[in-house]
Amino acid sequence: MAKKRTNVIPIIEDARHPLKYRMLVGMVDVVFADVAQPDQARIVGLNCHLFLKEKGGVLVSVKANCIDSTAAAEAVFAREVQKMREERIKPLEQLTLEPFERDHCMVVGRYLRSQS
Repeated sequence: MAKKRTNVIPIIEDARHPLKYRMLVGMVDVVFADVAQPDQARIVGLNCHLFLKEKGGVLVSVKANCIDSTAAAEAVFAREVQKMREERIKPLEQLTLEPFERDHCMVVGRYLRSQS
């Protein structure tokens, strides 16, 4: 996709350490995250705090089994959405990926840099 869309910049780095790639990009309009880590919401929040413009878009792929394989997917999704709110990401829409991917969802949100 980045070959056809010059405004898309893929960053192949460890998302847990955004300071390592801070010099590669400035502020961005959208953050897409597909990190599949138990602390995914914290990782997404950290990257949003560093890179995302006020009211920028956030698109997060949530894989329930990568976060908590013992809980129901719906419970994991609800906890992740709450954690995103704590990171000043306002969820706008949540979509399950069934029947294409089991226990996966996408969360679309808006980043609110200021805490007003």
